[in-house]
Amino acid sequence: MNGGGGGGGAGAVGANTPSAAVGGAGGAGLASSITGSAVTRAGGGGGSSNTTAGAGGSGGGGAAAINGTATAGTTNTGGGGGGCYDNGTAAAGGSGVVVLRVPTIRYTGTTTGSPTVSTSGDDTIMLFNSSGSYTA
Repeated sequence: MNGGGGGGGAGAVGANTPSAAVGGAGGAGLASSITGSAVTRAGGGGGSSNTTAGAGGSGGGGAAAINGTATAGTTNTGGGGGGCYDNGTAAAGGSGVVVLRVPTIRYTGTTTGSPTVSTSGDDTIMLFNSSGSYTA
């Protein structure tokens, strides 16, 4: 029986499986400070084998499962879902996010949807976790 390697993240490749009995961990996501503080997103999902389930990568990657249901990628991070080896279900990836950062002096305030709006220094930051738009 073969183990599965972990899914790649935005910042690193997933781990290869060192043996048939070990599932690989998901790759790390990538940190960004566009929102004003460092947040890691887009971690890879873990891979599974017949004896070991790989961990999800930092940044919202879901853990794998041997049996049962793997862990989904974290909502609003774009993290990958974990895999499942046998008698179970692999999980979906997490939804993504759109971040817009504009100089506050140019910010119009014209948005649709429900973005989270904040400021950092001289910039206004809009965080869209669902559909919406911004008109400059």
